[in-house]
Amino acid sequence: MTEVNKLIPIKLLEETIGIPLDIISNEYNETPTSVKETTTFHKVVFQVRKEEPDTFAIGILFTLSLMSFTFVGPRGYLYTDFLPDEEWNLGYFLEGLRYENGNIGFTSDYISGRLVKTDIIYEKGGKVTITTHNRGKGADRWLMHLQGKKHIQAS
Repeated sequence: MTEVNKLIPIKLLEETIGIPLDIISNEYNETPTSVKETTTFHKVVFQVRKEEPDTFAIGILFTLSLMSFTFVGPRGYLYTDFLPDEEWNLGYFLEGLRYENGNIGFTSDYISGRLVKTDIIYEKGGKVTITTHNRGKGADRWLMHLQGKKHIQAS
C-alpha cells in the first residue's frame, strides 16, 4: 500500500471522529433459536448535527464500517478464513459501498472470516441508519466512538 493510500483512512477518521449527532431511535431485539442460541437485530437511527452534514457522508460510512470490522471475531465455519492481524482497508470499504434510491450506503456480510453483518444507509441531509444482525448492541459503542467518547469497561 502506498503512503498516500495509508493516509486516506487516517484523514477520514480525523475528519469524522467527534462529529455531533442526535440519536433518533435505537431498537434492539433478541430472538431465541431452536439450538440454544440467540439471534439479535439492532437498528440505530441518528442525525448528524452539522451545517453541511453531507460532506461527512463518506467519512461516517468509512468510520462505522471500520468499527464494525474491528470489533468482531471469527464466526462458525469461517474460523479458518479468520486472519487475526487483518486490518480494515479501502478495498473492503469500496466493495461494500453502494448507491441506492438516492442514498449512499455500506453493506457487508462476512469479511476475512469475520461476521460483520452490518448495513449503513446515509440519507441526504445527514440521517444515518445502522442495522446489524447477530452483533449484540455493538452499534451503541460505535456511536460513542464516532462522537469521540471513550468506552470504559468495568474491571
